[in-house]
Amino acid sequence: MSDIKKIQDGQALSRREQLVLAVKLAMPAILAQLSSIMMQYIDASMVGRLGTDPSASVGLMSSSLWLFWGVCSMVTMGFSVQVAHCLGAKEFAKARSVLRQGLVSVLVFSVFMALLGVAIAPGLPHWLGGKAEITADATLYFTIFVAALPILTLNYICGGMLRSAGQMKIPSMLNVLMCVLDVVFNFFLIFPARQLDIAGMQFTVPGAGLGVLGAALGTVLAEVIVALLMFRYLCWRQEELNIVPMFAFAKRN
Repeated sequence: MSDIKKIQDGQALSRREQLVLAVKLAMPAILAQLSSIMMQYIDASMVGRLGTDPSASVGLMSSSLWLFWGVCSMVTMGFSVQVAHCLGAKEFAKARSVLRQGLVSVLVFSVFMALLGVAIAPGLPHWLGGKAEITADATLYFTIFVAALPILTLNYICGGMLRSAGQMKIPSMLNVLMCVLDVVFNFFLIFPARQLDIAGMQFTVPGAGLGVLGAALGTVLAEVIVALLMFRYLCWRQEELNIVPMFAFAKRN
């Protein structure tokens, strides 16, 4: 019997089981935060090959983006805690109700934060002391990232809900996938088409040559794919929280 089932059945866990469960539940949350930070470093390192100014424009906006991400992540936690309590008490219909309310609430909040971020984007690089040479790229990078806040927030809340249901593997795997996709998309979007010489053979690698814009778009595309996969698994396949089709929960409870 799993530790989650033991808790739901009111059985006591040993100290070792409590520690193991805490680590299992914490790892996806840690990976979710690390993946967001890692993508910033990936963008900065890959854009850095284009020169110091593009790299500086990415680095300049990192702290502001982390602030926006942190606020949106914080908002999702309250709903995840409520769902965890409901699932622990085997109140599955109530858990699904909280899930629906949480999805709507955090997406509305994240849209507000995105609009706020877009509104301040033109002046933010100047407020942070950025040089005139990098402010245009910095504004563009921040605008695209902050406009995608609803997508990243969807990722956060879906991952939190899955952890509340005891599902640790899927959020962890998808957050690792997001970093891999970021590298792949950046590879083709940041750099122009070029020739690569591998083992004496030459290959033409396609590329959009978008620079800083490509870094932002690559990361957002990775976020979109992973958020949709996370959402689909949560709402279609996670047994306790299946809210699609809408009549599924009514038939089971």
